[in-house]
Amino acid sequence: MKRLTIRHAIIFASLATILMVTIIFTQQSYKAMAFPQQYQSGNQIFGVISSIQNDESGQPAWIVTGPWTTTLLSDSSANASQPMGNATGPFGGSSPFNTQVQMVRLDGTAGHTHTITNFVLANVSQPNNMTKVFNGTSTASMREGPVTDIPTTIRIMGDKVISIWLDPSRIENHYGNTPLYGLVMDVEKPRPGPMGMPGG
Repeated sequence: MKRLTIRHAIIFASLATILMVTIIFTQQSYKAMAFPQQYQSGNQIFGVISSIQNDESGQPAWIVTGPWTTTLLSDSSANASQPMGNATGPFGGSSPFNTQVQMVRLDGTAGHTHTITNFVLANVSQPNNMTKVFNGTSTASMREGPVTDIPTTIRIMGDKVISIWLDPSRIENHYGNTPLYGLVMDVEKPRPGPMGMPGG
């Protein structure tokens, strides 16, 4: 009788383990990434900020993450190395770059949110075949209220990486001494699945 109970316990434990492993792998392999339809229309490109920012002493202190969108690359007038003026005219009066990021300390404390909006494009350059640079000004939300006309540089590198630099002197060095970095998403290519396998 004891042997039968031990055998049943082993079978039950094995089945429970197989079931848990199956659930874990099923959850991972069927994760879907949904992209709002307007981001897939070709008018905007978008991605995520995923950056570590330094504190006043230059040591890593903050995780910064959040979505961003831009029409800078899709606007034909933004593809030439020429001054654009202090107007948002080519973009129909809306900001050609927007982001909302969450900031949290590396220890998980002091979480808060910022936005960077109202980008006014001044000029565009392409220092090499892999990099486009958009200079202008933007507005950043801060604890005391919005700070406007912040000198801002947005770089797109290799169509895969974005960096956003805001003049630290205008925002009390809030993002440290490095740009915010992130990824440019490509909705045309399939997302990788578990273990680097192609996703569905």
